[in-house]
Amino acid sequence: MQQLFGHVCSPAMKHWFIGKAERSRIQFFRYFFVGGVSTVVDLVVYGSLLYLFGHAWYLVFAFLGYMVGLVCNHLLCLLWVFERKHSRRKEYSMVFLIALGGLFWTELFLWLAVDSFGGDPFFSKMGVVFLVLAWNFGMRKLFVFH
Repeated sequence: MQQLFGHVCSPAMKHWFIGKAERSRIQFFRYFFVGGVSTVVDLVVYGSLLYLFGHAWYLVFAFLGYMVGLVCNHLLCLLWVFERKHSRRKEYSMVFLIALGGLFWTELFLWLAVDSFGGDPFFSKMGVVFLVLAWNFGMRKLFVFH
C-alpha cells in the first residue's frame, strides 16, 4: 500500500491530483472522479426516495437526485477540475442550461428504459448516468471552462 501511495504521490503523477488541471485529459480524469462522487450522491438520493415512497414517482425522484448531484458536481468542479473563465452570473447561467440538457437526457432515457422497455427504475438510472456524464463534461468543457 505504501508503494502504491508513493507512486501516486510521485512528482510525475502529482499533477493528476494536485494543482491546476490545464490539459483536457487531466480535467477529464478529475471530472471522472468528481462525476463518481456526484453520481453516488444522485443515486443515494434517488434510491432512498424510491425505497421510502415506491416507484410511482421515479421521474420526480430522478429530478431531485440529479439536482442534488449537480450542486455537488459543480462545487467540486470549481475546487478541483476547472478554473473560472467567466463571471459567476454567466457561469451559473451556462451551467444551468447544460444541466437542463443533462436533466432532459436523464428523464428521457430513464422513461424509455422503464416505461418502454420495462427496466427496473434504479438499475436503469445507473445506466443513464454514464450517458449523461459524457454530455455534462463535453458541454462544460466547450462552453463554461474552455
